[in-house]
Amino acid sequence: MQRKLIAITVLMLAASSMALAAGSTGKKVSEWTCEDFLAVKESFRPTVVGIGAVVSRDKVEDEVVDVDGIEKVTPELVQVCGKEPKASFLTNLKAE
Repeated sequence: MQRKLIAITVLMLAASSMALAAGSTGKKVSEWTCEDFLAVKESFRPTVVGIGAVVSRDKVEDEVVDVDGIEKVTPELVQVCGKEPKASFLTNLKAE
């Protein structure tokens, strides 16, 4: 029970950070393009990648977010998105 409470708290904090990072886009992360991702302040990008990883999964409750993987994928995703700014953020995230 306590693990679920901690996980929910972490996700809520990340989601609120995400809302601040999203600024005026008003889009759901699932609708973001790479251009939207690149517009996010650099320090928030790992949070966006983590939220994107969670959003792209079918079953959130049993999943674990790989923090080390996020740190590795974020710079790679920045490079890929820089080449194709109109591409889907989540599609590129899943490919990485």
